[in-house]
Amino acid sequence: MRVAHVISEFSGREAMGRTVTETVQRVPGEHHLITTHVVDGGHVFAGTHELGGSLETFPLGRAPELAGVLAGMRPDLVHVHAGALGPLLALHPALRPYPKLLTVYAWPTLPGPRALRRGTLTEMWSSNVLRPRVAATTVLPPSLAAAALRRAGVTTILTPDPRVEERLGRPGGPEIVRYACGAPDDERRARFDRESPVIVFAGRAETVRGLDTLLDAFGTVRERVPGVRLRLLLIPRPELPAILARAGSAGEAIDVVTEPVPDLLGEFAAAQVGTWPFKFDYTTSPPAMALVEAMAVGLPVVGTDVACVRAVLEPGVNGLSVPPTDPPALARALIELLTDEVAWRRYAVAGRESARDHMGWEQATGRAAAAYRALTGGLAHRLTSG
Repeated sequence: MRVAHVISEFSGREAMGRTVTETVQRVPGEHHLITTHVVDGGHVFAGTHELGGSLETFPLGRAPELAGVLAGMRPDLVHVHAGALGPLLALHPALRPYPKLLTVYAWPTLPGPRALRRGTLTEMWSSNVLRPRVAATTVLPPSLAAAALRRAGVTTILTPDPRVEERLGRPGGPEIVRYACGAPDDERRARFDRESPVIVFAGRAETVRGLDTLLDAFGTVRERVPGVRLRLLLIPRPELPAILARAGSAGEAIDVVTEPVPDLLGEFAAAQVGTWPFKFDYTTSPPAMALVEAMAVGLPVVGTDVACVRAVLEPGVNGLSVPPTDPPALARALIELLTDEVAWRRYAVAGRESARDHMGWEQATGRAAAAYRALTGGLAHRLTSG
């Protein structure tokens, strides 16, 4: 089976790229990548094809190049990886001759008036929160997306986002296959440490991810837990200098790492609490993958009540949830887990169980494999009966 994966930009370190990578490695077949640009991780594919062009409009502006690559490849299946505009992208003329599977990673919408007060326009514009494609999906009628899917012949959609199912799951529409992902197979486990605990955050150096909220809360946490340290594993972004300056005011109690972390799971297993105090629903695509990885090694987590976290965190069941941009609430949740060993162990076990039972890569990619078999099997039947 030859599969062409079409995605606007590819990085094996990002959530979408991780999902594609796990699919390529776990689902038998000859997998090819078609994209504007490969940032990293392209070695997992049998072939990579960088077409260039704009990320925001890909592949609309690269029709001849896309058609040429597909004609030379002759895939059995085209797997389109996109956001809520995926149904419209599936109508691309170059994709018309091929069976298509669509993964819609999220249906993001612009923040409402109250949420807009959680950050500045500059902060939101430099992240995923305010983008032209987000504005487009905010006003995209689900009926238009459903009509595009019918016309494109897309019968199955994979998604980790409950909102996609809400908008496109209707009688006579495509089958919506939900999955959660991000949990690796790893035997290491976090341990409770009352004397010198570590709080860890891993992700982009962006204020929309709540780093300012976390730094404000950390002072209160230190008053109650004097031996605590905060470890920030940051992917550099334009806001990094300002975040470093703010973190520096806490002195030696904060460790900031800006180089690639060779063993993220090891970092999580060595910590006592993980926290992702995101400010907006779609700070990242659901699920918040680092949070799932933390759960997988038994690290209790604190998140916020936003869509990308709600996809995997059940408040009071497998983790704690607090309102966005609320440093006192975040501090209370962190202090609870750092000082209450009974609660810590309860969330460590529950988080590990939910990651193992519902968010494993084998389960998520198994759903993709089943969809591949259904689509290519249907193609073989049509060819032999026609």
